[in-house]
Amino acid sequence: MDYSTIETSARVREWQYLTGRDIDRLDRQRTVLMLSCSPLEVHGPHLPVVTDLHEAEGLALRAMELLCEEHPEVEFVHLPPLWVAADVLPHPGSVMFRSSTITRVLADLGRSLARQGFRHLWVASFHGGPRHFVPIEIAADRVYRRWGLGMVSAFSLLLSRLTGGGTDLAHVLGGLPGLTPEELDGDTHGGAIETSLMLHLLGRHVASGYEALPRLTVDLELERLGVRPLENRGLWQLVRGFRHKLAYFAANTYSGKPSLGDAELGRRILDVLARETATALSEVYTGRLRPEDCHSPLWKARWLFSNETLGWAFERMLRYESRVF
Repeated sequence: MDYSTIETSARVREWQYLTGRDIDRLDRQRTVLMLSCSPLEVHGPHLPVVTDLHEAEGLALRAMELLCEEHPEVEFVHLPPLWVAADVLPHPGSVMFRSSTITRVLADLGRSLARQGFRHLWVASFHGGPRHFVPIEIAADRVYRRWGLGMVSAFSLLLSRLTGGGTDLAHVLGGLPGLTPEELDGDTHGGAIETSLMLHLLGRHVASGYEALPRLTVDLELERLGVRPLENRGLWQLVRGFRHKLAYFAANTYSGKPSLGDAELGRRILDVLARETATALSEVYTGRLRPEDCHSPLWKARWLFSNETLGWAFERMLRYESRVF
């Protein structure tokens, strides 16, 4: 992965290039480890499959840059990213893992780092599949309670603060120049937001022709079918939305309006999200926000999104078939 395309002035050290002696000398109390865990997943006909992972890295590095300004005493160490992820679009090119695999990999990682004395591990992501980010939360909770490492899912924390658990950012970003909330309604995957982010972060890998792609969303498809639109409140509405989104993305590879994509807009979007992330993580670092208070609104119903037998039965009931797992 080419990190050189993500510009940052942050004082970040790369774990993979340090020696064992370098790592042993790190002050455990003042060192924060940052890790991205997002999928390789299809994003429309125009974005590379590394989109979620590169966005997570861009968001993490920009947040660290802002945190360096507020906490000059902190030593940030960037771990190589993981593309172990669930809830990916079932189209060739996506790579799928079990939710239990995500939890086990991250729990093992956290345990290893805790045994080495580290106190802070923040996991970034940019993937709204609940069977992905909820298992990250489960791993973080397990590591914190068993081994005392303050492990936090930064994505879950961001969801909680910005959307109440949904993935639609229309009301958060709709006020940026060149955008309206109406244009961003339903923009959840490969649309204006992610096309703009990738034009900013990795523009040379965005395929031409995105300017001509029509606006497609889950709600527009439901309207065509005569079904009432989705709502982002209440557990039942979240389950209902999950069911309709599974069906929608089995047939489509993006939701939103990619033609609105713009590199400068992507820079502004990244900055808005990174500032919110940095504010929340600053509270975590200073102890104003405890790791057990950093969960998404789906945490209370985590069994729904982490029980693989239940998930299998749900998919069979919907006659959902994945072509990648």
